Amino acid sequence: MARQEAITAQYDRVAPWYRTLSPLFLINPLMRRKTVAAMSLRAGDAVLEVGVGSGRNLSYLLDAMGASGSVTGVDLSAGMLAEARKLVDRRGAANVHLIEANAATVEYNRDFDAVLFSLSYSAMPADVRPAAVDRAWDRLRPGGRLVILDGGIARTRLRPIIAPIARQLVKLGPGDPDVNPLDDLAHLGEVVSEPVLLDVYFVYTVVKPPPSA
Repeated sequence: MARQEAITAQYDRVAPWYRTLSPLFLINPLMRRKTVAAMSLRAGDAVLEVGVGSGRNLSYLLDAMGASGSVTGVDLSAGMLAEARKLVDRRGAANVHLIEANAATVEYNRDFDAVLFSLSYSAMPADVRPAAVDRAWDRLRPGGRLVILDGGIARTRLRPIIAPIARQLVKLGPGDPDVNPLDDLAHLGEVVSEPVLLDVYFVYTVVKPPPSA
């Protein structure tokens, strides 16, 4: 719990400048568009974003689903959610619901057509990640996709170059650069991974199968 509180406090501090810091992490709009495209969203879909942060994906999600869709975003950082609400207000998006809660213990009151962890999975402590995924997976409808955008330092050929840089960057945006979602998601089903920026960032996708007969 102390680890989670420290991470949340750090994100609260950097929230007002998070957008400015994004280029340091090589985060760009093209990566976000590719990630949303991997979710195969349709008009009217209900999406859950776990670790919605400052809401940098909301515009892409809303464009993909249209006015008939909805987004539920959960995050434990009040500072990051305050930034997300600014984006929601500017867009006038009444179909976005933001929840301040721990992703490992939050209670969802609906099912979803797709789930997104965007650069949030590796930011969660090791004891939070499995519960956060399980809770989201339980509320994902059959045929829906769970998509993770995150680093691939654990598998990249560029590790000797990238790893030392990542060690410094996590002082600004806390996280574990060695997390490998490919391994963590294997128990859910077949995981498809696609690089979205060299061997530095990957999109990981798992489709939820129909219930067993």
